[in-house]
Amino acid sequence: MKDTNTAPRLRKRLLGEMLVAQGVVTQRQLDEVLARQKSGKAARLGRLLVEMGHATEAQICEAIAEQLQIPAADLVAVDVPNDVLDRVSKDLALKYLVLPWFVEGRDLYLIMADPTNVEAADAIAFHTGMRVLPVVAPETEVIAAIERFYAAEESSLSQFDNLDLAEQLSIVNDSEAEAPEEAGEQAAQRAPVVKLVNAILVDAVHSGASDIHVEPQERGVNLRYRVDGLLRHVMSMPKRVQAKIVSRVKIMSNMDIAERRKPQDGRTRIIVGTKCYDMRVSTLPTADGEKAVIRILVQDRARVGLDELGFEPDVLASFRELLRRPQGLILVTGPTGSGKTSTLYAALNAVKSETLNVITVEDPIEYRLAGVSQVAVSDKSGLSFAAGLRSILRQDPDVIMVGEIRDLETAEIAFQAAQTGHLVLSSLHTNDAPSAAARLIEIGIPAYLVTSSVIAILAQRLARRLCDCKTIRADGRADAKGCEACRFTGFRGRIAVYELLRLTPRLRSVLLARGSEDDVRAAARASGMRTMFHDGMRKVERGVTTAEELTRAVPPDEPSEMRPAAQIDLPSPLSEEARRPDRTRILIVEDEPAFRESLKETLASSNFDVISAANGDEALRIIYQEKPDLVLTDLHMPVMDGLELLQHIRGDLSTCQIPVIFLTVIDSHAAEAQALDMGADDYVTKPVENGILLSRIRRSLFRSHLLRVAP
Repeated sequence: MKDTNTAPRLRKRLLGEMLVAQGVVTQRQLDEVLARQKSGKAARLGRLLVEMGHATEAQICEAIAEQLQIPAADLVAVDVPNDVLDRVSKDLALKYLVLPWFVEGRDLYLIMADPTNVEAADAIAFHTGMRVLPVVAPETEVIAAIERFYAAEESSLSQFDNLDLAEQLSIVNDSEAEAPEEAGEQAAQRAPVVKLVNAILVDAVHSGASDIHVEPQERGVNLRYRVDGLLRHVMSMPKRVQAKIVSRVKIMSNMDIAERRKPQDGRTRIIVGTKCYDMRVSTLPTADGEKAVIRILVQDRARVGLDELGFEPDVLASFRELLRRPQGLILVTGPTGSGKTSTLYAALNAVKSETLNVITVEDPIEYRLAGVSQVAVSDKSGLSFAAGLRSILRQDPDVIMVGEIRDLETAEIAFQAAQTGHLVLSSLHTNDAPSAAARLIEIGIPAYLVTSSVIAILAQRLARRLCDCKTIRADGRADAKGCEACRFTGFRGRIAVYELLRLTPRLRSVLLARGSEDDVRAAARASGMRTMFHDGMRKVERGVTTAEELTRAVPPDEPSEMRPAAQIDLPSPLSEEARRPDRTRILIVEDEPAFRESLKETLASSNFDVISAANGDEALRIIYQEKPDLVLTDLHMPVMDGLELLQHIRGDLSTCQIPVIFLTVIDSHAAEAQALDMGADDYVTKPVENGILLSRIRRSLFRSHLLRVAP
């Protein structure tokens, strides 16, 4: 093993001699300590001198630094970066009473209570792979610093201790479920970071998220889910857990945890409950650290039928008839995230049979379809869409699905296949169906080939579907209400809105004449095509979604297609408190109106924004919608009591960081212990002086780093 230069092996002067020369101890005191040391009462001279009251730790530390010609550290002023702290585990630090300080090149400066402990320095050198340079500090200060720095690491994750989501997840290999874990791996699964990442994955699945975004910021880490097409902020996490979370995700996805300067892609598979989910992971280096995005693919979606997607009956019947054609090209168009892949897979489920050879070429293969031969595009092996499509044509196919037409070469081969007795399904990125036909001609496909090969173009968008908690109006339409199942958004899941353009003789004439997109659109409507907006309005009339949501997802093509403003129910204006993001907001949950109003006045006079609820059920709705900075709640209340409310708050990733203080007349040690065990930040009994209550509130806010204004 290489010489780690861990500590000087030769001493110019003995420690005792130096202390006598400096006047720290007398020769008599030194002799007394040396005699006790020889009797086996203690190991280190310095520790004995301190225990017998002859010297202070600081004096011993200064003498050792001079004796060994090494630095001495002032641990009051020391700050240890997270990446340096990660190099040495807390167990190792406590075992040898050391603390990693900073790194220069391949040198690790290590603060040691006993810098002459060669075994300790060599052990740290072995575990870190670095050369250790000792720095001395008093033993009690080293122990306190270890607890301080590593406790900060642990407390960063302790706020998630009440989550019970992690146990619902298991990781599987590509072929089968993993064998029962060994004891070491089981212990690793109980590690705080592992539990947190597992909880995030389970929570995202329960929330119906399609993507998880772990986004590093300058002072923290944001966690967001894409739910029903919209990104939703879930929580902010301490900066020090950033690298650990990304590393855990990389380990799960078979990625290189040591490579942090290049983008990486990986995948894993998990089981939550009884369902299997594929996770596609992508990391990207940013100025504030690595960002990770996890795409969640539900394998059950591969078996979705056309009748589950949201087709109106007449459009569904027409589309099914087109899929029974023996040849031709059917295009599904729309922007990224509009559900094109789901529609194509549902179409394949509708056409596959024992008598047909169905082959796909995709990038990537998102879902596995039984009875379908699926080919994955691979840039590394040179298998592009065009190359894959050429090979497929030699496999005697009946139905071909091309994941996406990206270039002229792929388009030409797809059109060739459609001309030679194959039914071809593919996707294209255009805003609507009429523009897709014009786009094909623009990229170089002859107009006569477009008109003779394309049999239909289906354009689509996804709009959020109203949750079952919706309220039905007298006119049959529905309004969003909000419940715990939909996280009080009023929407749960999405539904597609379509426009189906069939190539009629009139449309073919317009295309052959090189008509503009507007000409094609006018001809399509004259031929009976119903636009996506009109298709969506049918769903609005049936109470499936709202006009506001439809307008967000599908902008009307013409002003005349918009509903009059008076008929659109716009969201109510934000409350006065919601327009003050610079002030700390407190939610009071109290069923006694007089006391509730008194509390509001007290808190408002201390520069807090205040909102209130009369019971836990009402409070839960406000918590999801308003995201207060602190909850001050009574214990016993009607509908939902304080403990049940606390259980909801602590059991959800998006709310588990909100401080909760109980303010109650119940002066019971048992009730207080139960509340604190469930995750309450404080328990205050009535009556209480306003000054004491405000101090308790400010202390809880400081602990959670949420106080925005000075007290």
